Amino acid sequence: MFSKVSPADRALAIHRLTALWALNECGLGGVLHALQSPFTGLLVGSIAMICIAMICAFAEHKWSTVMTSLLVVLIIKGFVSPHSTPTAYIAVSFQAVTGALIFRYLPGLLFPSIFFVTLGLLESACQRLLTMTILYGNTLWEAIDSWGKWVSEKWNVIIPVSSSKLIIGIYLGIHFFAGILIGIFIYKIIKAVQSNWGESKFQLMLNDEDKIDFLKTGKRKNKWKRYILFIVLILLILFAYTINSEQSDIGKGIISIVRSVAILSIWFLFLGPLFISLLKRFLNKKHQQLSDQVKHTMDIFPQLIWILQKSWESSQQHRGLQRWKSFILHSLLYILQYKSSHDPHPHRADSEPQDHNTPEVV
Repeated sequence: MFSKVSPADRALAIHRLTALWALNECGLGGVLHALQSPFTGLLVGSIAMICIAMICAFAEHKWSTVMTSLLVVLIIKGFVSPHSTPTAYIAVSFQAVTGALIFRYLPGLLFPSIFFVTLGLLESACQRLLTMTILYGNTLWEAIDSWGKWVSEKWNVIIPVSSSKLIIGIYLGIHFFAGILIGIFIYKIIKAVQSNWGESKFQLMLNDEDKIDFLKTGKRKNKWKRYILFIVLILLILFAYTINSEQSDIGKGIISIVRSVAILSIWFLFLGPLFISLLKRFLNKKHQQLSDQVKHTMDIFPQLIWILQKSWESSQQHRGLQRWKSFILHSLLYILQYKSSHDPHPHRADSEPQDHNTPEVV
């Protein structure tokens, strides 16, 4: 795809795309996972898959390149966002593996992009639904069905399927159609980056002042409080199951809530840390090989954030969806081609994003 770009520039572009991917997982992903947003996979996953598709477009050996980038992202994610759940690591790994395989074996760009994003978003949606079912059991879907029946009787509306199935269908449908649209958008973005590659106005010259610090790590304190909380929750479980749940709706609700809290506690206090521990043990084997790359990746985070902020400002002439298109395209062009004052042979370029001759995603 970018065969005319020199191997050195392709390697640098892949390195920066990996950094952008990691920044997305640690920044936006960390916030949305903490808020338990139902569309975390849609937002974070879409940006991640843009990065993966771009890496595949630049890489000559797609599988090995994407797998190396994945390891770097996972290492940084574990370091910066230790609160991330194992399901987040599963989603990231699924996207990387499917992206590498699809772009390696399927010809062309448009269909692989659509197939890749649609598959990734559907996996994210199904993972979210499966998690909700494990946490709340059938009680959640029964409550939704009861609510739907009440609405139908109240408004004299006939719903051909159960309310829970309808909501699940709508949720999956949103991810499916979003996958098609974002896949087409990725195709256009890659083509636009290719056509605007090498223009001097996108080769920003950044210095030490052109950065925004973002990552702050600290030590977690009072870990013993987690175990006290867990003991209290176990006692609540025992109390909840003494209630006659077959006769009392209140009892059913209490059992459902306590079971959810208990599963979350076991997940976060025991299974999650165990999974992360095994993952870190595996990643530590790659530490000597990837330590320099991880360090360099994290070192450019402040400059990437500076570029993202400037790109957002430079796209303010647009409104709505067009502004987001402009922002993403500007961001990629600047990030992939900027020159740092620490580079051995930096090219002359402006230090501020320019608004003239704005490239468009057709």
